[in-house]
Amino acid sequence: MKNTLVALVALWMVLPFSGRAQNSDSLNLAGDQAASMNKLDDLLGRAQKRLSYIMTNLAELTDGNDANNSFDKFKDNLSDLQDIRGNIKDRVERVRDLQGQRMAAWTKEVSGLTDKDMRKMTNAQIDKAKSDFDVLDKQLREVGGDANDLTTLLEDLKKYFASSFTPDSIKTCAPMIEKARASGQEMVKDVDTLRDSIYKQKKEVKGTSGN
Repeated sequence: MKNTLVALVALWMVLPFSGRAQNSDSLNLAGDQAASMNKLDDLLGRAQKRLSYIMTNLAELTDGNDANNSFDKFKDNLSDLQDIRGNIKDRVERVRDLQGQRMAAWTKEVSGLTDKDMRKMTNAQIDKAKSDFDVLDKQLREVGGDANDLTTLLEDLKKYFASSFTPDSIKTCAPMIEKARASGQEMVKDVDTLRDSIYKQKKEVKGTSGN
């Protein structure tokens, strides 16, 4: 009996993976996509924090309080924010790429179903997954566009102060500083909403990932 058991275990070990229970390609990709969404959420949280620092720097400048080297801190925080944004753009593209791969793999797997009702049911699931992601992707593009506009304004403020950093120049630029602060505060709220959408989408993706 013992020898038989050992032989069975040995046979199982040399079987190709296709002979064992395993996730399909689409399920494996779903797990990868959910993990990538986690990383995107983390990056967005870091961007929010850095932006809040920038808003504080601008408020100190408006108050005429540069005792804490607010302008230097503003420049450092803006540089960090731009680095994080570069990582966000790369991560968003990765999430999109995984979405495309997952939908292609899932569609291919469904084509192997024999029962037409099963195919119809599963195709409806795929259509819903595509539609739900399209909603998130639209939100990503909108927030990304607003972030580009805000970053451009912040970069212009940096250039302005680099050439004319006096109490009078700060006073003259006060409306633009206030515009940047208002845009920044709105951006923080928009990113909160975006992160909620990513969380919901991630849960939907993980529901098919087998994790």
